[in-house]
Amino acid sequence: MAWLDRRRWWAREGLPALRILAIEHWDPEGVYDDPLHADAYDPYLERLGRMLRRGKSVDELAAYLSEVRTRAFRRYPNEESDRAFAERVAAWYSLEAPTG
Repeated sequence: MAWLDRRRWWAREGLPALRILAIEHWDPEGVYDDPLHADAYDPYLERLGRMLRRGKSVDELAAYLSEVRTRAFRRYPNEESDRAFAERVAAWYSLEAPTG
């Protein structure tokens, strides 16, 4: 699959689906009930998407999510939540991302 096709998938399907997953299953900022801030995680999800495309491990994804939680959002660590979300995202990506 061409780079452009993957980029289109990401813009049309990938990022929106990952945004919903983040809000429903991770949400360190508590934006679940605030539709005006539904895109609050997008810059971090863009990087997470690049990490997924590059085949990063669940451990690497979880470490990144933990860094976002504690450094960017200045929240208390929650390694269990970050790990669980990393596992969910890796599984989602393996099933949904276009191949080729």
